[in-house]
Amino acid sequence: MGRTSFVIDPVRLKGLRVSAGLTQQKLMSTAYEILGRSPEATSKTLIGHYQRIEKNGHTSKALADALAKVLDTTVEVLQGKDTPESYHYMEKLVKQLQEQLNYGNNQVLNQELYAWNNERKKIRSEVSEGIDNFAREIAIQIELAQLFGQTDELIRLREITGWSNEQILNPANVHGHWFIRETMMDSMSTSLVYGLGDIFYRIREIINKVRHFYTDDLHVNIKHAYPWIHFEITNPMHNDFHKSSIIMSRTLPTPDGLKWVSPNEADKWNLSRLDDIAFSEANFVTLNDGLLYPADVRNLRFKIVEVTDFQKRRTAYSDGWLRDSNNTSFDRFLASGQSHNWVVNRLIGGVAEGLRTHLNPLPEATWKVDAYDGQINLVFDTWKIPTEQRRSLGFSHLNYIINLVEQLPDGKYRSAPWAKKSIDEAVKDLKKRLQSEWASESSISDDVNVRLHFDEYSII
Repeated sequence: MGRTSFVIDPVRLKGLRVSAGLTQQKLMSTAYEILGRSPEATSKTLIGHYQRIEKNGHTSKALADALAKVLDTTVEVLQGKDTPESYHYMEKLVKQLQEQLNYGNNQVLNQELYAWNNERKKIRSEVSEGIDNFAREIAIQIELAQLFGQTDELIRLREITGWSNEQILNPANVHGHWFIRETMMDSMSTSLVYGLGDIFYRIREIINKVRHFYTDDLHVNIKHAYPWIHFEITNPMHNDFHKSSIIMSRTLPTPDGLKWVSPNEADKWNLSRLDDIAFSEANFVTLNDGLLYPADVRNLRFKIVEVTDFQKRRTAYSDGWLRDSNNTSFDRFLASGQSHNWVVNRLIGGVAEGLRTHLNPLPEATWKVDAYDGQINLVFDTWKIPTEQRRSLGFSHLNYIINLVEQLPDGKYRSAPWAKKSIDEAVKDLKKRLQSEWASESSISDDVNVRLHFDEYSII
């Protein structure tokens, strides 16, 4: 029984070879050397062996690895299962355009670059921007032309770049084409999107549309099962409630149609924004690591950072009024899908009481409370007090930054999701509670558990 053949994409192989400027013999002889095979193989033998691979794609895994190494790519790219990194593609295109300009015989490129620079001068009143930005725009045009199979456009781009037919059809990778399936309540749709930016926008749009059908305990689940990426929004109260989701995959246009491919490293880095979106739009999140954030909503805490004069800082953690809470109240809010809101409410009450001690010397009117970048900020405005009083303070800047974190069983803390809508409500609640604290006769809490115990000052 013969050895199982390993299959790569012959069109992809040829395109990458031509782009690298390698002859069939040179590519194969270098691959042979990597494998430790006889470098004395005749030119005819090397070319014959390689031509069979470039014709039908059948080879061995070891030789595929060697070919990928010579071509500065991966076996997955040779197989058509993955996309080349965008910086590799851009490096090749910039190098190609620069060589064409150095030779000076590509009039089409010269004219395009001249017109492009003139247009930029009109818009920005700037001098020539160089070749990099121009190359990026050409790469985008190539990427879009490949998708729609625009023959005339590809010919034009081939003339600009000086690339061959095979080279111009090599997978261009700037923003990428993404196939997505959107499910929102009872409706479902599919579409092809250029770049991840629009997908991120659509995800936020779906969450905003369905939010009023869900509870504050809305749950987002992210799963990467390449080539597919799942972003699901669920109502933990009802397992049978309609789910809303976006399922997406990177695609590559080929002569036979679109092909699903796994995201490359640049894609994966950009896709990490899904985690940020989830943490800012939902109060419960399961990331691709399979862990639930927070694992137990009752372990949520406030991390309060005091910053003085933009240099000194110290940190305290607060569990607010949670110590005085009973399970009956919590269970009731849990059953109604308001457990996160209930816990934050208890935290807000306690931290307002704890902060009052530190805010006591400063008039209520000097403080501004708002939400910014996933946290609550209390900023002291020194210009709202008389000059003499301002001089006596000993500092010119003071603010408190409040973040929501989860306390783990080992006593350490990790970041916790906090939906923007919930933060906005918490800000309103904190303002009211601080007003009540200022109106009270005592400036120091009687409850030792809610007092804020800051650590020592550190320099930022």
